[in-house]
Amino acid sequence: MGSGRPSPGVRRPTHAGSWYEDDPALLREELQQMLGAEYANGATADPGLRAVISPHAGLRFSGSVAAGVFARLDVESLQRIFLLGPSHHEPLDGCALPGEEVVAYRTPLGDLPLDLGILAELRKTHEFSHLPMHVDEAEHSLEMQLPFLALLLNSPKRRHLPPVTIVPILVGQVDARSEARYGHLLAPFLEQKGALFVVSSDFCHWGAQFGYTRAGSPSLAKTYRDGPHPDNARIEGLDREGMEHIQRQDAAGFRAYLRREGNTICGRHPILVLLEMLAARESRAEMGVDFVKYAQSSAMPGMPPPRTASVSYACAVCRPVFVGGG
Repeated sequence: MGSGRPSPGVRRPTHAGSWYEDDPALLREELQQMLGAEYANGATADPGLRAVISPHAGLRFSGSVAAGVFARLDVESLQRIFLLGPSHHEPLDGCALPGEEVVAYRTPLGDLPLDLGILAELRKTHEFSHLPMHVDEAEHSLEMQLPFLALLLNSPKRRHLPPVTIVPILVGQVDARSEARYGHLLAPFLEQKGALFVVSSDFCHWGAQFGYTRAGSPSLAKTYRDGPHPDNARIEGLDREGMEHIQRQDAAGFRAYLRREGNTICGRHPILVLLEMLAARESRAEMGVDFVKYAQSSAMPGMPPPRTASVSYACAVCRPVFVGGG
């Protein structure tokens, strides 16, 4: 399904043809329609972006939410993109990096080169484990960010600029101490010119399929305050409470919330690494985190009600906060 013949040193787009189109023309058209809707709604390129949170479900489910942040990327200023995503299928020892033999990630819209220098620098810290190719290719959390990136980074605007490199990091079941350690280690990159962190996460996985039906406060709902099902507002209330901790950059509060509510946010560890990065920065410039869009799969036409299954999708931007004028 879109994986193609193996090439030494290149990670294949193993979810193309199932989670998203493997035909380049069809994929480009779908992505451009999603981005076009955001541009029409007022989204503009933001050279101040330092990080984004983006969902990673199949493109027809979460692509319109992901477009909410990718439409804000200033492709001409980008030089290097760090990808942080959760490992869904394989228990990992801390955070893992692709092997030294991997030089690119393939997409139907072109290859994205890895930043071999930064990856070598990170390996020298001995804080990262090895990510086997078969584990990498089975995982979707990083791959689902690549179609948007390939489209934007291969755009005519970058024709005379050097290729943007990527630094894939798959995050295992790390504890709070490890999250803080990785946050401190990665924080200097957050402030480098042309660097962007893409943090991959879906939000609540709710309903019988996931064995989780805890309810939040409907009064916190914004998108689904009026349904289509009463459970949509309860799920959103649960998510909004967690999103508030993220917006406040309150890692301790977010952890306490996760322990109390058990919200099934699959990218909680990558998000916490980001929060620890923000706390560990040497710069005194204030950073803001703002959520841009929110949606639930169960509210989409033709989908079963939340009690069967519902997955939440949210996207957020992180950028410096400029106070006053000059």
